[in-house]
Amino acid sequence: MDELEYLLVVIIVMAISTYFTRLIPFLLFSSGKESFILNYVAKSTPPMVMMILVIYMLKDVNYFSSEIFYTFLALAITIGFQVYKRNALLSIVAGTAVYMFFVQL
Repeated sequence: MDELEYLLVVIIVMAISTYFTRLIPFLLFSSGKESFILNYVAKSTPPMVMMILVIYMLKDVNYFSSEIFYTFLALAITIGFQVYKRNALLSIVAGTAVYMFFVQL
């Protein structure tokens, strides 16, 4: 198999895989009724993403420097916005903005 045939096979396989990954949700959820699993995933994904971001942020913090103060300030602002507004995007953006402001000082 030369390079052109190999490239065509790869393109066809990728096109078929993309088509089926786009088609499968429509086939599985076409009945129109609410799915318990889908509701659970939709409800629990934002808190899981927030927790992953918190763990990622806290893993490399030097707890013996001044970095700890603005890290926990950004974390407190993120938690505050999440409790106050219940908007994950606003919470993440606000906490990130505060953290980046203090990092640049």
